[in-house]
Amino acid sequence: MSGKYIYIVLAVFLIVIQANAQVRPGGLPSGRTMGGNTGSNTGAANQSTEDSEKQAKKPGVPSVIKVWELTDQGARMNPSELDTTLAFFHVYHPFEQLTISNIFTGNNGGAYQTNDFLKRKFNSDFYFARSFDAYWLTPSQIQYFNTTTPYTVLDYTQSENRSSKNETRFNVIHSQNVNQKLNFEFIYNQTRSQGQYPKQENKFHNIGIVTSYNSNAFVSHSNIIFNRLQGQENGGIAAVSENNKTEDYTVKMDDAVNKIQNNNFYTSNEYRLGKTVEADSAEYIVDAFIPRVGFIHELEYSGNKRKFTKDNAQNFFENAFVDSISTNDSLKYTRLTNIFQIKIYEAPDRKYTFGKRAYIGNDQLWYLFSAPGKYYPEKQSNTFVGGGLFRNEGKFWQWEADGRIYLTGYRAGQTELTGYINKPLRIGKDTTSLRIEGSLKSLVPEYFDQYYYSNHFTWQNNFDNINEMTIKASVHSQEFRTTIGAGYSLLGNYIYNNEKALPTQGSELLILSVYLNKDFDSKHWLVRTQLLVQKGSNESYIHLPAVAGYISMNYRTVISKVMYAQLGVDTRYNTSFYADAYQPGTSRFYIQNKQKIGNYPYIDLHVNMKLKRTRIFFKLMNSASGLIGDNFYAAPDYPYYRRTYRIGVAWSFYD
Repeated sequence: MSGKYIYIVLAVFLIVIQANAQVRPGGLPSGRTMGGNTGSNTGAANQSTEDSEKQAKKPGVPSVIKVWELTDQGARMNPSELDTTLAFFHVYHPFEQLTISNIFTGNNGGAYQTNDFLKRKFNSDFYFARSFDAYWLTPSQIQYFNTTTPYTVLDYTQSENRSSKNETRFNVIHSQNVNQKLNFEFIYNQTRSQGQYPKQENKFHNIGIVTSYNSNAFVSHSNIIFNRLQGQENGGIAAVSENNKTEDYTVKMDDAVNKIQNNNFYTSNEYRLGKTVEADSAEYIVDAFIPRVGFIHELEYSGNKRKFTKDNAQNFFENAFVDSISTNDSLKYTRLTNIFQIKIYEAPDRKYTFGKRAYIGNDQLWYLFSAPGKYYPEKQSNTFVGGGLFRNEGKFWQWEADGRIYLTGYRAGQTELTGYINKPLRIGKDTTSLRIEGSLKSLVPEYFDQYYYSNHFTWQNNFDNINEMTIKASVHSQEFRTTIGAGYSLLGNYIYNNEKALPTQGSELLILSVYLNKDFDSKHWLVRTQLLVQKGSNESYIHLPAVAGYISMNYRTVISKVMYAQLGVDTRYNTSFYADAYQPGTSRFYIQNKQKIGNYPYIDLHVNMKLKRTRIFFKLMNSASGLIGDNFYAAPDYPYYRRTYRIGVAWSFYD
């Protein structure tokens, strides 16, 4: 379906939904409050005065929106926030929203890898989607809503040229309650970017259909998600053109395409037992349900597929194991997970209590390679048990300790222990918090690190378990808007991709990192600074920039008392290092010692504006290109954007 028809369908969908929205106070449920606000329930309480008040304007429903995310195998609803701020609206690249320093293949939608080692965590468990994880939508990333009025956001970004080197981004989210308990949500994200260099067009989209139901005795969360990503793989730049036009550069491949797709169904359902505290008007207490015990079932089905095609199999790659004429690799990975859990809630009406939970789960796993005549386990399973103790509602401190052990199956013997302590500290007028978190794990290597067969790469390994210990600590000051932290990670039997892009098991690796985040905020100025310093113990296994930094300087003002405006400059920088190279045949990064990148400031200028519920940004990317040199490589052989701009607009509707 072409883009314009997709937009038409979405527009019709939103019009129909909005036409049937909750706009009458009489339709509001009575009794329990939502978010601490209620509308005036006029309804039809006084029919005798209805005719005389026909000319009066009916009061609207106040817009109250609750947002949360689901964690701990469906056992915890973590409060979340809507992103409606103006300050960093212009930072729209998904991976730049996560970390301050990354390597990527030079175009939105391309493979990337964060340079912050301790943030190399993935939402998807599909091995070949991890270089694209920020573009993926998974159940753990879903924001669930409960709204008194429909909530809609339309978000659009366009590059400077619509006919060539085009980049278009269009995102939609719509959430609406059917009644006080039942909410439906629709998510659609689409990005298409041709890129500035030949044969690097990427496109990806996500569709999510989400429901949630919240009552005293029963809580349910479900979603269906479709992820699609397709990108041309050019292998990087082979030669610079004589006229220095990016579209005339010579690339290493012009006939390779990478496709990854995911279909996901998730549902978590909980039946709760507890007691109800009766209303007391004298004490200003409304009816409240206090859960004591929850019985939870979580089910997830994830179907994943990767396909890599190349018309000519005889160039770029060293080997052709299956077909020397052309490449048509494909593989499938499917997972079905069931988890049964019992949760004993914290008791806010009791002192010195903490919550407890225990669960048992099972994974059913299926694998399929297109390469014929190769041995690999086509079906695997895992059975595991786990549990945790937690104190999340305490004012003195919050803490949690969790554990999981795999009893049978592919991951038999794998153990995972994690925990954290968060201690609020009152120092003068400042509310400071100290957070310490850690993990101790013995991990069975990934299946695709052990078995993989394709036209250009093949391996069968028998790696030992990976031993991992990580400790992180941070101190955050609200008054001074400062966070300082440090991390320590010790890994035994560390697995990395060697210079031939093949998984290899090393010995011991130690990572040390320190970071500082500081915001300076006044009436007209907002300055955000972030600094990361890290060091790896063995450069045979890993290369990291010694220092990475980000600074955003912004001047804010109000125009004609109604329009908020922000003018600013963002700068990202990291020291020079041998960044990992990208291998299109496996969609993975691997270690290399030939090309250093970095030691170049990426400077973006931006103007952000907000008028009521509409936000607009103009962003001039890599504004210093050609002025302070041309060493702006996003990854080895993959140059970053030359000077270009983006324009974006987002509309929010609350009724």
